[in-house]
Amino acid sequence: MNEQQVGKASRIASLIVRNMQDSLTSNERHELNAWLQEDGENFLLYEELMDDDKLGEALDELHAIKTENAYEKLYQKLFTETPYKRTHKLWWYMVAAIVLLVAGGIVYFNLNNKTSQSAPAVAVVIAPKKAPGSQPDSKKAILTLTDGSNVVLNEMNNGDIAQQGNVTVHKTKNGQLQYQLSSDQTSNTTSWNTLHTPRGGEYQVVLDDGTRIWLNSASTLTFPIHFNKEERRVQLTGEAYFEVAASRSPTTGKKKPFIVGVDNMEVQAVGTSFNIAAYKEDNSTQTTVVEGLVKVSRHNQDHLLQPGKKLVTHDTTFSVEDADINQATAWKNGEFVFHNTSLQMVMNELARWYDMDVEYQQPVPSLHFSGEIERESDITKVLQMLEFTGGVQFKITGRVIKVFGNKN
Repeated sequence: MNEQQVGKASRIASLIVRNMQDSLTSNERHELNAWLQEDGENFLLYEELMDDDKLGEALDELHAIKTENAYEKLYQKLFTETPYKRTHKLWWYMVAAIVLLVAGGIVYFNLNNKTSQSAPAVAVVIAPKKAPGSQPDSKKAILTLTDGSNVVLNEMNNGDIAQQGNVTVHKTKNGQLQYQLSSDQTSNTTSWNTLHTPRGGEYQVVLDDGTRIWLNSASTLTFPIHFNKEERRVQLTGEAYFEVAASRSPTTGKKKPFIVGVDNMEVQAVGTSFNIAAYKEDNSTQTTVVEGLVKVSRHNQDHLLQPGKKLVTHDTTFSVEDADINQATAWKNGEFVFHNTSLQMVMNELARWYDMDVEYQQPVPSLHFSGEIERESDITKVLQMLEFTGGVQFKITGRVIKVFGNKN
């Protein structure tokens, strides 16, 4: 190895050690991630070094290894079942040896401390962007990984998007992600991802337990990359439709509840389909049950909802009402469905989907609308259909829709 290679090996080893100590700076995190993405086998090396069992065994035997055989013994201990390229062999000897010999005391202490926790999953983007000039996907969303890096999903090719520990994020098609546990090993720590849809965007995600979630426009879903606790928790702002997969605890055999935190309440379900709409501008949250039972907890009160019912909450009040399932879930099926819906609620929905702002010219018309419109329709056609009802007129200026109560 030349001097430059030795220097790089030492630098990478020091970054791995600092990551074990959870003390990487933001710049160091980016540097480590860049190295991991240089070569797929770099990531395999990193995973081997972060394997508690293999690393602990290697450290236990470290004192029995003769100096002249140290590199070879360490390599055999860590990498006998890993198909590394022979051209990298000596370089990897150096990285592994430095990690163990220089940081051995720190690592050994952590491995033998019963209160220690596994190192957080490193996020590595492994899918290339679409080629310049390629048509971007029609379904738009941004995925924030465990290290804070953002992936613009509509600019990425289908296939594996990112590797986070032993969890692979796979883009199955336009507008759909799937989280897959790539081994039987589980982590004691919980790493989180966030999926955000802009106005005019929507996306689906299948979590590692099989739960399928549709995320509407202008919404955010935060969730663990792997459910490793006795309950499954996610956080929502905006609107989403949930098809919750049944899941049992491997230790107790009991069903693991699925809990959605939204605003100041929790929605709990087990093997259930339901929709939650919680946009700030709508001044209410609506939880609609399609299948199964849902328990909504709010202000120390529990409400059990059956299929065909919805809980409507405002700041200090709530009501349980009959639900219009078709209307509540129409967005998931590519439609707007309005049944005696106020003008302001209609315009809120249109503004989110078409990424436009709304300005009301006083007085605001007190109108209600009923009808069905495809979400792929042009905004001008949608507004024309609303105008046919009479009593309201619209004017588009740039990305602003002006609403008039009377025709000019």
